[in-house]
Amino acid sequence: MFLILPFRDHNPSKRKPFVNYLLIAACILAYIFNDGTINFEHQLLYALYPFEILNLNRFETFLTSIFLHNDLKHLFYNMLFLYLFGDNLEDTLGHFRYLLFYLVCGLGASIIYIISCYYSGEFFVPVVGASGAISGVIGGYLLLFPRAKIDFIFWLVIIFRRFSLNAWFVLGGWILLEIWDVYSGSFLTSGVATFAHLGGFFCGLVFIFPKWNKLGGLKYWQETGGTPEHPEAPIDNRPVKIPYVKRR
Repeated sequence: MFLILPFRDHNPSKRKPFVNYLLIAACILAYIFNDGTINFEHQLLYALYPFEILNLNRFETFLTSIFLHNDLKHLFYNMLFLYLFGDNLEDTLGHFRYLLFYLVCGLGASIIYIISCYYSGEFFVPVVGASGAISGVIGGYLLLFPRAKIDFIFWLVIIFRRFSLNAWFVLGGWILLEIWDVYSGSFLTSGVATFAHLGGFFCGLVFIFPKWNKLGGLKYWQETGGTPEHPEAPIDNRPVKIPYVKRR
C-alpha cells in the first residue's frame, strides 16, 4: 500500500478556531443526515445546478451545495485541508471575517464554475462540495504563509516516514496541476469541478490581498521570510519499520 498525506503544518493558531470547527462539523453532519451519500432527491433539492442559476432560480443552492459531499473520500480530503489551513486564516482575519471570507470564496468559485459551463457544456450536471471555498482558504494561506512547513506522512507497506515541505511548493504544485487539467482537457472526463477549485483559489488570493497589503505586503514577506511568527517544532524524519507478525 502506498500513501502520501499531509497531516499538520508548523503554524499553530493563537486563538481557538471555533468557526472552522463549526464549518467542519456542519459538513460532517450534512453527510450523516444524507445517510452517508448524496442521493438523487437531495441533489435535486440542495445541489447547485448551473442551468437553474442561469434561469434565475434556486439561488439558495449557492450556500447549501458547499456543505454536501458525494462520498466519504470526498468529505475526508476536503475536511482535512480545511482543518489544516482554515485555523490560520481565522486567526488572521478574526472569526466573523473568516466566515464571510469562506462563504464569499465558495460563492465566487460557484460563479466561475457556472461561467466555465459555456466551455464544458455541463449546464445540467449538479455540483456539490466545499472544494471551492476551501480552495479560497488555500489561496489565502499561500499568500500569507508561503514558506510555512507542512508535514506529510509517507507509507509504503512496511515503511513509515514523516517529512516537511514548504507551503508554496505543495499548494503551488496543486494549483499547477489544476491548471494542467484545464489545459489538457482532462477535467471534462474527471468528474471534478476543476474550475470551481481554480475560481475559489484566485478568489482567496484576491480577498486576502487587502489583509496581506495591510500587514506590509512585500515588506511583510521580508520581515517574516514567508514563515509564521511561531517557532517551528522539530520533527523526527527517521524511517519506522512496522514489525512483521506471522499469522496462525
